[in-house]
Formats: sequence, structure tokens, C-alpha cells
Amino acid sequence: MTSKASRERGVYRAEATVDFPKIEEFLDPIVSSIATHDMTITRDGKCFDVLAPHGRARLEPLEGRLRLTVTTDDCNALNHLKYALVGPITFIAASEKLHIEWSGDETGAALPEDLRVLSVVHVAALTPRMLRITFSGNDLSRYDRPDQLHCRLIFQPKDVASPQWPMLDDRGQVVWPKRQKLPTRVYTIRRIDAVKGEIEIDFALHDTAGPATRWAREAVPGDIVGILGPAANGAKPADFYVLAGDETALPGIARILEQVGDKARGVALIEIDGPTEELPLLHPPGVALRWLHRNGAAAGTTSLLVEAVQAVDWPSDLDRVFFWGGCEHKAFRKIHHMLRQDVRLPRDRQTFFSHWHRSLNEEEIIAIGGEAYLP
Repeated sequence: MTSKASRERGVYRAEATVDFPKIEEFLDPIVSSIATHDMTITRDGKCFDVLAPHGRARLEPLEGRLRLTVTTDDCNALNHLKYALVGPITFIAASEKLHIEWSGDETGAALPEDLRVLSVVHVAALTPRMLRITFSGNDLSRYDRPDQLHCRLIFQPKDVASPQWPMLDDRGQVVWPKRQKLPTRVYTIRRIDAVKGEIEIDFALHDTAGPATRWAREAVPGDIVGILGPAANGAKPADFYVLAGDETALPGIARILEQVGDKARGVALIEIDGPTEELPLLHPPGVALRWLHRNGAAAGTTSLLVEAVQAVDWPSDLDRVFFWGGCEHKAFRKIHHMLRQDVRLPRDRQTFFSHWHRSLNEEEIIAIGGEAYLP
């Protein structure tokens, strides 16, 4: 447990040295993944310093090993800091079956410090394939971030009398109560009013219903979810924006269009099933809105989005351009390659996500790891 010296000095510290023969192969995607979870990363020679809302961490690549250090003055944040490293590392490098053993201070298993409990207030059908659910909750200010758009929802069963939530242990791993893991999924926060205590989330209803789609279709006022986060970078200031995605990116695109300002220029490319799925989005007059209709083709089976991005007339000064997008993994890979090889858009001028995989559910993606997610 926490040492007496730690309590006296008010600083909690732990470290781990991980055998990692392929560290050079995985280091860049690991650092990029950590950075999307509300972390600021700076390079110090071969090392990476991580500044988080709840403390600091350091990644030190060695010959065939990776040394991790976490430091915080908040005992409740120590395990969260460990998890902020362990999660991305073990996911991106899942094929390496890494063993991460921490030494130093321990504080015992605790609820994630970012966990909030939300209850359904209102459910509205925006289109035949899109539901908007309004939630209420307390202490939501941490989620009111224009630069961090995503959250993870934990779906509780119907009419649960005593909700049970996952905890983070001293290994930096998630522990489910009584080993009864609940379904979770990542969503975009469409709108938030922290003062009023409300969050709106738009649910794209997939033809093959997973646990989130089934939950959303049956949701009624009073139903409970947990929320974790926020994460996933939003748009940076730019002279020209390219926003691209399918239904899963539509809430993020809509929110960014409301944030970029009236003088913004660019194009928003949104792939949907057909005209009945179009939404009346607020957008600057200089940003063209282009709906790409699949006309009955299954999501994730067309080249509409790839071709639309390929046809963009990119400005010559790419340092003043910003690309934000999210879509099915196959289109994600092709567009990512295009941005890197053809457009040569700098890495810091884009935020792009593989929001879903046509052949794999999230549990299968997590089991496979980075191979199923990275471009």
C-alpha cells in the first residue's frame, strides 16, 4: 500500500520496466495513442514526458525495454495514471503479450476519478438511423472541452437497483465487480451544458445491432450509464478545414462546424445511407457541405468517402489546413495512406479515427489490439 514516506511528502510515485524487444516498432503509435487521451506529450531526447490533468508520467525507451514512471500528488489519481499508460501500451502492442509489473506506491483499487453517472432524460429520433439521447448528471465540467470530443459509455442493465462500476487496480488495469463485465462503447459528445448538467449523445443505429445500438433503441427516461473521459482531439485553428466521415463521425463533424467560426473555409464530406439521413447542420458559409449517399448499399462497403477526399482541392500551404475525420476501418486505412503519401499532410494537422470495423466488434478489436486498429 502507500508508503509512510509518500503520505508525508504528499507525492505518490510508481515505476515499471517492461521487457519489450520490439519497442522501436511500436513506440510511435503508443505515444500517439496516449496523446489522444487528454495528455500533453513532449519529447526529451529519446524519452517522452507526459503531462496529464492528474499528474505526470515518463516513457524511457531502452535497449529491448521500456521504463515507465508515474508521479502525482493525488493518491486517487495514481492508478489512473498507470492505466493511462498500460491501456494504450497493451492495446497497441497486444501481439507482444507484455507483462507490466509496477513497483513503488500502491493505493488500492478505486473507481476511476473521471467516472460520472448519467441518467436518460429524453430520447428523440433525428432520422430513421440516428437517435439523440439527452442525459443528466452532476459535476460534468471536465467533459466541457472543445478539444476533447469523445467519451466512453458504460451501459447498465435495465432497472438495476445497485449499479456496479469498474475499478482501477494497482496494476493500472480495469477490474470488473464480480467479474461481470458490462458493455462499453466510445461516443462523441454532441452537446454539453455543464451548468445545467446535461449531455447529448447521438447514436448511429447500425443494421447489425451491437450492445450499444440495442441499449439505445430501448432507452427510456431513468436508464443509467456511466461515462469516462474525455478523449480524442478536436480540430485545431486553420484557414481551411476538411471534415470527413460516415454516420459515426457525423456528431463530431456537426460539433466542429459549430466551433470553427463564421470565417472558416473548407469542406465537410459526410457519407450516409440516403437523403432521409441528412441533418440541418449549422455551418460557416465558407464550408461546403457534401452529403454522400450510399443509396441502400451497406455501410462500410462503398468507396464514396475515399473518392470524395481524393477529389479535394487542397491549398498549397498545408500548414494552415486541418483534417478531422472518422469512419469504418477499410476507408480509414485508404484515406490515411492518401493523406500521408499523396497529400503529404503533416501529422500535426490531422486527427483521424477508425471508428468501427465492418468485420469485428469492439471486444474483438481489443483482443487483437493495434493490428485491427492502426492504419
